[in-house]
Amino acid sequence: MSSSRVGIVGGGILGVVLAYRLAQRGAEVTLLERAPSIGGLAASLDFDGHVVDRFYHVIVPSDTRMIATAEELGLGDQLNFSPTGVGFFIDGELHPLNGVRDFLKFNPLTPVQRARLAWFIAQCQVRSGYDKLDGIPLEAWLRRHCGDGVTERIWRPLLDSRFEGRPDGLPATYLWARTRRMSSARQGAGRGEVMGALVGGHQRLIDALAAAAVDAGATLEVGAPVEGLVLDESGTVAGVRVGGEDRRFDLTIATLQPPALRFLLPPELHHLLAPYPKRYLGVVCLVLKVRESVTPFYSVNICDPTPITTVVETSHVVGTDHTDGLRLLYVPRYCDPDAPEQTEDDESIYRRFTDFMSHMFPRFSRDDVVAWTVQRAKLVEPVHELGAGHHIPPLFPAPGLGLISNAQIYPWLLNGNSVMTMAEEGAAVAAARLGLAD
Repeated sequence: MSSSRVGIVGGGILGVVLAYRLAQRGAEVTLLERAPSIGGLAASLDFDGHVVDRFYHVIVPSDTRMIATAEELGLGDQLNFSPTGVGFFIDGELHPLNGVRDFLKFNPLTPVQRARLAWFIAQCQVRSGYDKLDGIPLEAWLRRHCGDGVTERIWRPLLDSRFEGRPDGLPATYLWARTRRMSSARQGAGRGEVMGALVGGHQRLIDALAAAAVDAGATLEVGAPVEGLVLDESGTVAGVRVGGEDRRFDLTIATLQPPALRFLLPPELHHLLAPYPKRYLGVVCLVLKVRESVTPFYSVNICDPTPITTVVETSHVVGTDHTDGLRLLYVPRYCDPDAPEQTEDDESIYRRFTDFMSHMFPRFSRDDVVAWTVQRAKLVEPVHELGAGHHIPPLFPAPGLGLISNAQIYPWLLNGNSVMTMAEEGAAVAAARLGLAD
């Protein structure tokens, strides 16, 4: 009896993990990626002679799936954790917020406001379930537990920056999940956080997964744009069309974000997109190589009016061995896919973003910038609305078809660990449907 043929569309982390796990179970897997290389949003780029992450990524101790996979592939000793810090830029000043001592001296908030904020964070960390939060508006929840002062001074500016001034309709799960994940990075009372990275970045793990998938019998094809699905006479999905050629599979799994799926699905299957989120965020990210460190913090939360969302100096975690001692800074602006920044001239982005950095960090100067690049992605993450937990789209909504994407990850935040966990779940369900051995 011949093995089941599985076609996977998309070569990001999700698609590569699916290919690896299904090939391990005996499926005849073909992965098709439009780009000339695999990796997707987690890919690396050649940045003026240095290979670096295209966008910034971090691993925290609770990212157990990602850590276990790295160990499985022989990369466990290449995962390094470092102590880091976080800062807040508010009222034109930079404040550390790492541990009890910094918290007690955080002057932008009154003592009562600091106490309410501390209580709120502690409650998020100990709360293990999210069902009751799923239907609670985030801002109303924040005002009830933190008060108007903390909400107006801290949370509302951060949410406005992250969601293009439109955070209304977000469920309380958004901040609950963020706080839960980052609590594992905290070392204890009075100390900051630890964060980790794999030597060589997420791309190294993806490449190792791809090599393992090939060793297990999978075929990975890059530069292979899928033009659409192929249906048989009964309307069942029977494969995909690539370069005008029909490729037949027993199961086709698309890992694309739902807005991109509209171009892949035939009109008679567009109704499958109805349960998905209606709004998605993209990102425009300025990446800098500089001679000297700009901030003592891994990341800075900005509570003042700003053209950028944050500043992340990843060298505090990834080191500088792979950049000849130069420091890496990522300066993103999260925005809608059709935001002006998506088409703004790169030079304009560079000058606008670095103008604000000069305002934030007196030690920063464009004279210290050795190289820069602007990286863009129009579809980075879905924006889930109230009650999203009750409307997660099925992974296999039609005969012969799997739709497994980042849009089904809820309430957890999008990161390498949550994506890999989704892929593992999808692979297990697909294998069961195909009758493959566990």
